[in-house]
Amino acid sequence: MNRLVLTCLYLASTLSTLWLNPASAQETPNQADKTFTAVRTAVAPQIDGDLSDAVWANAARIDDFLELSPIEHRPASEHTEVFILFDDEALYVGFYVHDSRPDEITANVMRPDGPLRDEDKVNLIIDPFNNQRSGYQFQLNANGARSEAIYVTGTRPSYDWEGIWNGASRFVEDGWTAEMEIPYKSLSFDPENGTWGFNVFRNIQREQASTAWYSTNGTPHPAAAGKMTGISGLTQGLGLDVIPSFSGTSFDDRVAGNEESELKPSLDIFYKINPQINLAVTLNTDFSATEADSNALNNTRFRQYFEEQRGFFLNDFDNFKYGLQDLQLQAEESGNNALAFYSRRIGISEDGIPVDIVGGVKLSGRIGETEFGTLVMRQDEFEVRDEDGNVTDVIDPTNAFVARVSQPVFAESKVGFIFTDGNPAENQSNSLYGFDFQYRDTEFYGGKSLDGVILVQQTSDPDFNDKQGSYAAVISLSDQSGWQGGAEYFVIEENYSPGLGFTQRTDAELITGNLSYTWLYDDSSWLQEVIVNFDSHQWNFLESGELDSSDTGIEVELIKQRGDSFEIDFSQERENVMPGSRNPTGSLGFDIDPGTYSQNIFRLGYSSPSYWDLTPEISYRGGDFYDGSFHRINPSLTWQANRHLVIETGYRLTQYDLPTEGTVYTREFDMELIYAFNSKVSLTSQIEYDNVRHELVFNNRLRWQIEPGQDVWVVFNQGMVDEDEDYNFAVENTAAAFKIRYTLRY
Repeated sequence: MNRLVLTCLYLASTLSTLWLNPASAQETPNQADKTFTAVRTAVAPQIDGDLSDAVWANAARIDDFLELSPIEHRPASEHTEVFILFDDEALYVGFYVHDSRPDEITANVMRPDGPLRDEDKVNLIIDPFNNQRSGYQFQLNANGARSEAIYVTGTRPSYDWEGIWNGASRFVEDGWTAEMEIPYKSLSFDPENGTWGFNVFRNIQREQASTAWYSTNGTPHPAAAGKMTGISGLTQGLGLDVIPSFSGTSFDDRVAGNEESELKPSLDIFYKINPQINLAVTLNTDFSATEADSNALNNTRFRQYFEEQRGFFLNDFDNFKYGLQDLQLQAEESGNNALAFYSRRIGISEDGIPVDIVGGVKLSGRIGETEFGTLVMRQDEFEVRDEDGNVTDVIDPTNAFVARVSQPVFAESKVGFIFTDGNPAENQSNSLYGFDFQYRDTEFYGGKSLDGVILVQQTSDPDFNDKQGSYAAVISLSDQSGWQGGAEYFVIEENYSPGLGFTQRTDAELITGNLSYTWLYDDSSWLQEVIVNFDSHQWNFLESGELDSSDTGIEVELIKQRGDSFEIDFSQERENVMPGSRNPTGSLGFDIDPGTYSQNIFRLGYSSPSYWDLTPEISYRGGDFYDGSFHRINPSLTWQANRHLVIETGYRLTQYDLPTEGTVYTREFDMELIYAFNSKVSLTSQIEYDNVRHELVFNNRLRWQIEPGQDVWVVFNQGMVDEDEDYNFAVENTAAAFKIRYTLRY
C-alpha cells in the first residue's frame, strides 16, 4: 500500500515539474471600483430574448469581464455585454453573449426544471441586503431554460429553491442574447437599502471556462461581489401569493390488498408582511407531484438519506439551515449525521410512505440583521404496517415546531440557535436545542478562504436520562489553486435522538484531516488541472474508544483542457463488525463474522467532456471485502440526441468472493429518458432495477409549466418484482396522480 501511494505522489510530481509549466499567477485587478448605478425605466422591456427593444438603449451597461476559471483574472476569451434596468416592480437584466464559434455553443437542456450545470449559460447574482451573507442566483441557457438558487450562506447556493421569475433567450449570428425579469415579489430585501451586491458571470463549456464581472478566489458568490446603487422606490404590491391546487391520486398495493383513490383541493398562501418578513400558510397540503425518491440499492449498515423535494418546505428554507448543512467544507466527513432538523420527518413515515398533513404555518425573514425562521406543522394520524400489510401501530396526530435564529458577527460570520419540538414517528415527546457559530473570512491570506464551525446540540427524549448530546468543530482552508485543507472533530453521544432530525450513527466520535494541492496549467495544449488529495478519517465508538471504521487514502485527478478527466485513488479502509450489530452489507445480507477487517481499495475512473453528444463514463473499484474480495465496474452513457431528447443509462456490476457466500454477482441498472417538447412541457421517465431485491421501479412525470407559478403535472409510478428470477415481473403497486397549480399574485 505504501509503495502504491509513493508511486502516485511521484506521478503527480513528475507531471507538474518535468512535463508541464504550471500557470503563473495573474495580477489581481483592483475591483474596489466595481460599482454602477442602475437605470430606472418608465417602460418595462418585453421578455422575449430580443435586445432590440428600445428601452435597453438607456440601460446601465457593463462588459469588463475577466476569466473566472480556470485561470482567474486572465483576459476573457469571449466578449459579454450586460444591460441593467429597474422599475417599481422588477429588476431587468439583458445579456449579449458574443461567441466567435456560435456553432459550438452547448445548449442541450430545454425543460424548465432541467439541470444547467453543463450548459453554456449566463448567471446573475444579487444580494438585496448587501450583507455578503445571503442572496439569489438566476441562470439562463441559450434555449431559455431557467434555473435558480438561494444562498444558504454567503458562499453556498442551494438549487432546491424555486422562485417565480421570467427569462428568455434566442440565438443570434454571433452568439446569443438573453433577458431576465426578477420580480421584487419573489425576493426579500430592505426597502431602505439603495445598494445591492451584484455580479454576473458566464460559462463556456467547450473551453471548460467561465468569465465574470467580479471574482475573488475563483468562485462567484455574494460574499465577494460588486455593487449596484441607485435602487429605490421598489414595491411588492400587497406581497400576497395565493396558490390553489387540485389533485387526484390513486394507489393500488397488491401485496397488502389495499386500494385507495382521492380528489384533494389544497391551498398555499405566501404573504410578505414587509419586504423582509414572509408568512406562509398551507392547508390540506398536497405533495402528489413531487419527484419519486431513488430506489438505489443500500449496501451499507446505515439508513438512507433522501433530499427534500417538497415545495412548501423548500420555500425560504435558507432561514432554517443550521450547523454543517450544505457548507461543503474541506475535511467535513460527518455527512448526514446529527442533523437537528430534517423536514422529511414531517409528512413521510419511516418507510417512506406519505402521511397526510393537515396544515402548517411558517414565518421567516429578518428584523434588522437578525435572521429567523419558525415552522409549525400538523400531521394527521396514520397507521404503521409491516411488510405483509398488517397494522403494527397507530401514530396519533402530531404537532411539529421548529425555531431558528441567527445573528451576524464580525465581517462575514454568524452565531445562531435552533429549537425543535415534536416526534412525528412516535407517540411520545421529543425536543432539541442547539447552538452554532460559523466563521468565514473569504480573504484570509493569499486569496484563500478560511471557514470554521463550532456546533453544540442536545436532545430531550423521555426514553433517556443522559448522553443525548452532539458537538463538532471544523476548520477549512480553500482556494482555486495551491494548498487547501481542513480538519473536523465530531461527536454523537449514544442516546442522541432528534425527533425532527436525522442521524445514521450514535455513540460515535469522528476525527478527520484533509490536505490537497491543485496545479493549474495555462500553456499546456491538453492539460488544464491536476489535483492531488490526501484524506484520512476515523470513526470510533465514543464510550469504549474502540475503532468503528476508518479510511485513509490518496487521490490524483487530471482534468484535460477539453473537459474530460481521469481519477486514480488508493485507500486503506478498516471496519470493526460488532456482534449483534446491523448487517454491515445492508440489503446484500452477506454473513460477515464479527471482527476488525483491514481492506485495501483501488479505484480508477474516466469521465468524458459533459458537452459531448455522447458522454461515456466508466470506473473500476476493487480490492478487499471483509474476509474476501470484490471487483466493481460502473459504466454509464448519456446520449444527447438533440435539444429535445436525452437518454441516460447506468450499470453497476459487482463480483463478490467470500468464504461463506462463494462468488456472488450483483447487477444494478437505471435508465432515464427526458423529452422536452418545448421549454414549457417535458416528460421524464425512469427505470431502476437490481437483482438483489429483484425489484423494478418505473417512474414517469409529465410537467407543463404554463407560466412561472402555473403548472400541470401528471405522474404514473409502478413497482414490480421478479420473485422467481425469470424476468417475468409481477406488479406490486401502482400509483397515479395529477395536479394543477395556479399562482395568483397581488
